[in-house]
Amino acid sequence: MIPASLVIAADRGSLKAYRVNETPTRGPSLKLIQAFDITDAHGKLVDKVTDLAGRFPVTEGAGTHRGPASIAESKLETETDRRINKELAEQIAKIVNGSGKEGWAFAAPSEIHGAIVHLLPDRIRNRIVEHVKSDLVKVEPAKLPNHFRSLRPV
Repeated sequence: MIPASLVIAADRGSLKAYRVNETPTRGPSLKLIQAFDITDAHGKLVDKVTDLAGRFPVTEGAGTHRGPASIAESKLETETDRRINKELAEQIAKIVNGSGKEGWAFAAPSEIHGAIVHLLPDRIRNRIVEHVKSDLVKVEPAKLPNHFRSLRPV
């Protein structure tokens, strides 16, 4: 198994990339090399779309609103998610290409993990040595190696 020389953690709106530095006595240490935020990923759709007059709310009995107000809004949400995943995949490809390293590890919540991996070019996807389906973006770098088998001391 090729050891991970790069760790990338992503969630719906941000991405952090770390270079893995092996230390002989303390095991791997991670150094942040890039952080990236997607502004479209934050906030609610209703705050971004201003045409409230044209909304047709879905109600339950006494008028309680639930879910997207129309099919168009759910399609807009789906399209926004697709664009966010595509942007994350493009950023990951740039980082991995720029690192010049063989193997890398990837962590993302299970809801988006597969979609992002699917959008990666084959040459980048094939270099993933470990998949972790968990949101690790906000985990401090010193604790990240505990979440990856390939970074734990043997």
